[in-house]
Amino acid sequence: MLEESGRLGGRLFSEPRGEGWLNLGAHVFGSRDSALGQIVDAVGATSLDLSGRLAAVALGERIVATGPVETYPARLPLSLRSRVSLARAGLKLRIAVARYGRVAERRLNEHPAAHQRRILGFMDDRSFADFLGAVSSDVDALFRATLNRSSGEPEELAAGYGIGYFHLVWNRSAGLSRGLLGGPATVIDGLARGLQGRTRLHTEVVRIERARPGARVIYRGPAGEHSVTARAVIVATPAYVAHRVIRELPADTAAALEGVRYGPYVVGAVLTDEPRPVRWDDIYALATPGRSFNMLFNIANVVRRGQGPREPWGSLMVYAAAGQARELDDLADSEVASRFEQDLLTLYPELHGRIRELVIRRWPRGLPYASVGRARLQEPLMRPLDPIFLAGDYLGTWYSETATWTGKAAADGARELLATEPSKVPA
Repeated sequence: MLEESGRLGGRLFSEPRGEGWLNLGAHVFGSRDSALGQIVDAVGATSLDLSGRLAAVALGERIVATGPVETYPARLPLSLRSRVSLARAGLKLRIAVARYGRVAERRLNEHPAAHQRRILGFMDDRSFADFLGAVSSDVDALFRATLNRSSGEPEELAAGYGIGYFHLVWNRSAGLSRGLLGGPATVIDGLARGLQGRTRLHTEVVRIERARPGARVIYRGPAGEHSVTARAVIVATPAYVAHRVIRELPADTAAALEGVRYGPYVVGAVLTDEPRPVRWDDIYALATPGRSFNMLFNIANVVRRGQGPREPWGSLMVYAAAGQARELDDLADSEVASRFEQDLLTLYPELHGRIRELVIRRWPRGLPYASVGRARLQEPLMRPLDPIFLAGDYLGTWYSETATWTGKAAADGARELLATEPSKVPA
């Protein structure tokens, strides 16, 4: 395994802090039956259901974190015009989410690739902003804060993709409602133990060329440039890296890789002292329109289960995403941290004197999102490229779950290739 950075895991990134941890990347995951859930169990890590609210909202000085989302128009501090606007948009979205749920329901013995194609095709011909129509400015801010979680703006996201995001937020059974005890690094550490002696960090892949009977990988590490010939090569990178390093790609596959869109994040991971119950114990995700960050996540919610003594520490994560992240490009990390902390204290004044650490992490290309017309890219992206196999979250819309199943599919393809066409060249 060749890894350009100094650590494995990419955007699965957390750092231990005593009994707690800071989360700097991906933070919610699927069930134990999901592809990633099976890996979590296999490496001895632990995932637990998140007990907190997944769709809370902070607007102005009011936080609404209980009751059905359908009641939010009456409970948020909005003008009568905006209440009507939110109610109409919410009803339209609720109907679309129900349609999406029927489309996204997995069929008996259906392959993940076929399932993903069907989901990508749902309302792919217009943007989410076009679907939603005109809304008042404060209602727009509410929807934008939630949709920015996907790293794109409502004008950029395919309508079906944005609707799918609300399907995930409003329906715990849809997936993404578990947290990893100890942080995502526990899974990466478990996988790394099985790769001891077979990984090279700080090693950049320069290019991958076809070279019968396999492919040649040219890479550059601390000791200079080298090459290795292999019967099969799995390229588990972002789309733009795969596009850059793989030579002789079919024209439409190259164009599809280049066409995958990514958006930025600026993450703030916060370690706190929480020896007593706090107001955010029962919240996991809080949309925060009008502040320096779009969302707040209570990472420690996974240990707030009402059993045994209370953990005396807390872990929060906030982030600015999409356009709001770009607005922070010219600011130093210290200034971003100061803004994030000030807005945290405005939301929860009881955090005064309780913030132990606040770490900033920037992801300029944090997450691929489905832009309008994304479905047209799927066939070229999934085309067999033997002896080169693609894997990554950009191949679908399920985030770490997409990365996991495409990684497994790539491994299965490589094994099949090696079994049917044995070679003396190592894989």
